[in-house]
Amino acid sequence: MDTINQKEILDKIKQEICRIHPILSPRKNDERKEISVMEIYFNFGATYDNTPFTFIGFLDGDEHHKSTTSTYYKLDEYINLEMVDQLISYLISQYPYISDFSIFPQFFSLNFAYPCEMENQEGISCDKIILNFTTRTKEFTPILNQYLSNILVQFTNELSRTSTFQYKYAEYCNNLQRNILNSLNEKEIEQMIEILPIEMKKELLQKLPSQYFLQFYQEHYNKEEEALSKQLINNKTQPPFKLPKS
Repeated sequence: MDTINQKEILDKIKQEICRIHPILSPRKNDERKEISVMEIYFNFGATYDNTPFTFIGFLDGDEHHKSTTSTYYKLDEYINLEMVDQLISYLISQYPYISDFSIFPQFFSLNFAYPCEMENQEGISCDKIILNFTTRTKEFTPILNQYLSNILVQFTNELSRTSTFQYKYAEYCNNLQRNILNSLNEKEIEQMIEILPIEMKKELLQKLPSQYFLQFYQEHYNKEEEALSKQLINNKTQPPFKLPKS
């Protein structure tokens, strides 16, 4: 396994792609029946002394079976967001659209493919390339979320063309919201609610089941109204207020 630096990443990945699937004209081999698939994966982690690292590996094969290639790289830090953007831009230049987009708790992936009308053009002689971001443990999920958030912002147009984007993105947001809320304590939740605009607070209360809301209101607010009424009655029975004598 070779250790490389940030500046080498893009060139090393390009070299490995073209070593196995060279640029040809036409790019599609009519003799090959199976769809060729290559996977590039980034695995994020840290050493025992909390030094971050990124493993870069490659799988190659078809839709049914892929095996590792002989090339592995290690980066003694996390790959820069800018380098990820450059790699995705390069793949989009070779494959005009992102054909699929998948999100799971400990990895997400982007699939790049070309349409049938580009089969006879010059290009990388691989039908599909998958870019996979993964981690083996949940503690590095926040790192994955940083890459995912950046990609969603930088390549929204390309991702929005995938059939699964809207569903997967909504699912991702719902899961992220649930995880954030589950991680908050009572004080943090109260602080979050406190700074919400009044209309959003009303909207949240409106979403409560009406029976639960009315029960809550009667238990907490009716008592306050009764106490206020009693106070007003008591005040009426007291002698009127007089200015002190000079």
